[in-house]
Amino acid sequence: MGEIGIRHEPEKLFNMDESGFDFGGKGEFVLAPTKELMKGNPPRLTGNKKERLTAAFCISAAGALIPPFLIYPEPKPINATFLDNAFPGTEIQYTKKGWMDSATFLLFLRHLDRHILSDRPVVLLIDSVSSHMSVDIFQFAKEKNIELYRLLPNSTHFLQPLDNGVFGGLKKSWNTVLRRRLQEDPGAKTTKLVFAELLNKAINGIDMKRAAVSAFRATGTFPINKNRHGPEIFATARSFEQEVGLPERSPQKTSAQEAMEVFSSILSTPVRAHYNKRMLEGCDVETSPSFATYRRLHMRAFGPIIEANAVTNSQSTAADITVSTSIGDCCQLPMATPRPRRRKLDLPNHVTDPAHIKSMCLKTLQKARKLGEKEKKAKAKYMAAKGRETCKLCKRTHPKTSSEAVDWIACDVCNGWFHVLCVGNIQITVMEEFVCIFCKK
Repeated sequence: MGEIGIRHEPEKLFNMDESGFDFGGKGEFVLAPTKELMKGNPPRLTGNKKERLTAAFCISAAGALIPPFLIYPEPKPINATFLDNAFPGTEIQYTKKGWMDSATFLLFLRHLDRHILSDRPVVLLIDSVSSHMSVDIFQFAKEKNIELYRLLPNSTHFLQPLDNGVFGGLKKSWNTVLRRRLQEDPGAKTTKLVFAELLNKAINGIDMKRAAVSAFRATGTFPINKNRHGPEIFATARSFEQEVGLPERSPQKTSAQEAMEVFSSILSTPVRAHYNKRMLEGCDVETSPSFATYRRLHMRAFGPIIEANAVTNSQSTAADITVSTSIGDCCQLPMATPRPRRRKLDLPNHVTDPAHIKSMCLKTLQKARKLGEKEKKAKAKYMAAKGRETCKLCKRTHPKTSSEAVDWIACDVCNGWFHVLCVGNIQITVMEEFVCIFCKK
């Protein structure tokens, strides 16, 4: 912000993000009997929970709201109008699944360009979603003097203003609008026709300017506050075992171990030794119910039994064991082929930097060249598989001098096929040998 001279101009700092809005809404509190007196969930009025639409919002640090950019799933209707009583300037675009993609984000930048000040440059904070990262997007933003800065990955929950102070209140207002609508008309359904109108009511239900200014302040984005987030929030997450100060396991015996001791005291020593031997052998079929109980208690209390001599002699006995080939083939389980991991884009924070745009263009050119070489090799492989359909002299499937069906002849040395017209319309019997001009050289 200091480099482009907008450190003290909040009207030139913007944040953009998308969010989905459910048609069913969510209730805050429901008074109902307890679970002991009532089975199942308490009934309440809801809409169609399975459907939702995506809306892209953009706010400035000064509290300005860019008109919403709605994304509907295809197909696009011919005569239906979805913008009745909508927020002024609202725009609708259609995608295959109703989500943001690169082409739609480019249209959003055009939408943003029409509604922001002509005094440029401006800064737009975006997240690191792949649909926001494209060379065409970067070039268009640079032409319109819109500097794109991406937030750190996995940090939008505390660095993105829209997530920290706008979407929460907007979703509550949205749910309130849906509940009031259902209370006034229980049979009313929330559809695409009324979505923009209801979203406008939800926007008017909150103080958007105050929420936007507070959101930028809460994230430390504007005014810039480097001490807003401590270093611990950027630290790598630790697993449960790595946490410090966890209570140690109690040395007391579990109920399974106590039951095992009681049951073992009843059995005689030879019987216990027999049971342990059977467990070492992996015997699961035993007519005695006493062994089944002993085995079950032992597994719960101590896990599988392992003898000391079995561990020491494991290397020597493993080499002596031979398994039938047919049994080994039947016991082999199919292995899943590992999927290649997608390489993450190594992008700078300032994605509209000229040096970065140049490197992205070069990478795109290299990718196109590799694709062209791959297609060329595939075509050559296909033509080689087709065999004699291509003449080695004229490199064509049919000679230029004739449009009728032609005869072919194969070289007995290289097995290459030629048009008879191309090699001079020679007369060769079945028993004679034909050598092409390439092999004669």
